[in-house]
Amino acid sequence: MNAKQEHTVPAHPARDTAPSTDYRIIIVLSLLLSLWLIAIDPVLNKDAILYLRSAEAYLQDGVLASQRLFARPLLPICFALVHQLTGIPLVYAGLLLTSVYYAILCVAFVATVATLGGNRRVQLFAAIVVLSHPALNDQRSSIVRDPAYWGLILLAFRELLLYLRNPALRHQLLWTIYILLASLFRFEGLFFALLAPLSLLATRDFARRGRRCLQLLLPILPVLGATVVVFLLYQQGADSGARPGGGIANYLQRLLSFPGKFNQIADVTAQSMLDLNSREDASLAVLAALTAILLVNLCRALSWPWTLLLLWGTRAHQVPRLRHDDAVLLLAHMLIALLYLAAFTLINHFMLDRYAGQFAIFGLLFLPFILDAIWSTGRRSLRIFLVVGLLLLMSLDTLHNNDYQKAFIRDAGNWLLENTPADASLVSNNHYLAYISMRQFDWDLAASRKFTWQKLLAPGEHWQSRDYLAMRIEPQDVIAWERFLRLHGLTETIVFEGGRRGKVCIVQLPRTGIDSER
Repeated sequence: MNAKQEHTVPAHPARDTAPSTDYRIIIVLSLLLSLWLIAIDPVLNKDAILYLRSAEAYLQDGVLASQRLFARPLLPICFALVHQLTGIPLVYAGLLLTSVYYAILCVAFVATVATLGGNRRVQLFAAIVVLSHPALNDQRSSIVRDPAYWGLILLAFRELLLYLRNPALRHQLLWTIYILLASLFRFEGLFFALLAPLSLLATRDFARRGRRCLQLLLPILPVLGATVVVFLLYQQGADSGARPGGGIANYLQRLLSFPGKFNQIADVTAQSMLDLNSREDASLAVLAALTAILLVNLCRALSWPWTLLLLWGTRAHQVPRLRHDDAVLLLAHMLIALLYLAAFTLINHFMLDRYAGQFAIFGLLFLPFILDAIWSTGRRSLRIFLVVGLLLLMSLDTLHNNDYQKAFIRDAGNWLLENTPADASLVSNNHYLAYISMRQFDWDLAASRKFTWQKLLAPGEHWQSRDYLAMRIEPQDVIAWERFLRLHGLTETIVFEGGRRGKVCIVQLPRTGIDSER
């Protein structure tokens, strides 16, 4: 009897008074982690360049100019305002905001675990999990919207948990504010805004479920309706460059054309992969492939070690016994995220682990409880190996990454900045080189060619009227690049080698006669 009790999974404490961790420590650790990862990453991410250009447009010409470059310019406007208030450069303002958003995410994660009933030790595990998770922390050195979106979605979920305990107006208003702010950063927040209140209907101990559900939905529906009206008006009346829903419009168009596009993919799959006798199953083959892509990226977003531990914990009955209604809300949020990601994969035919992060942040909420169950009931050797070993492994993976290997791109950008005339024109397939060099660059042309060097340098293009080429060449493209140079009688001015990451080749075009050594 005693032995059996010794291996029982600890139950949810079912208290809302669980002592909380000092969130100031989490904020400091999060900011220090961001500072370290920024320091070892020599190159800005591609999205950061778009946001910086959008912020510059806002500072020069206002919101509409910013919107022409990026349809939902909340993030660029935010760090443009930070730049105006503090005077720090736009790049550092953007990185500072990203660091702040990550700190909010970490605090929201630990606070949500505490609301779910986690004691001090569970909250400690939660802090280590969120601070050491490689996939979640991979963008700390970037300027991105994701951490703000993740943090706000978690805060909204926590307010919904508190609303279960006390359906006060305060929690309703905070949930509405958090979910609408999240939707401003990423429009998929609207899926949670519409569907999360419906999860209240599946609860067991919540009184007046239908009425409470409507109370949450009523403020959302007018906002959603107004958004749709504004979107339609802009689509009809505004010039194409200023339309605010560019990404949303693309998704809607792909959704409407999905049946025909899916049939085309199935036909191609049938002809290229399947025997004549199996071609009627082509649609199933495509669905299976897309499902596999989705599942792989979900596992990557969770990370493979944590995915395996979550699966093992479920099988070994180590999953904590959360309050029934809390578990319903948590599983409902995971389902909402999964439905959105499945729809995205079907429509766009791809998935990235970064996009799956919104599923991961909810799935990872189980992990601190599982780690605590192992720590409390497992054998000493298993406890040390699984808990300490895995947390240490994940922490090292986060602290030491391969971003430093991108230094050759930074060096190429510095060379362009220091060794080419200020009024020189440039053709490049790399966002960072085009931006950091501060040379004349046709962004619209490069975007229309998808920043592909073969398209930018294709016959009939205008590259020959420019002064310099700065191309990042992947290892598999080296032969084609050398063929291009021979065909046009060009010689590389300087090459920055990046090993397996390729190289950056800079070519001074002969028409300029400019002395690059000036």
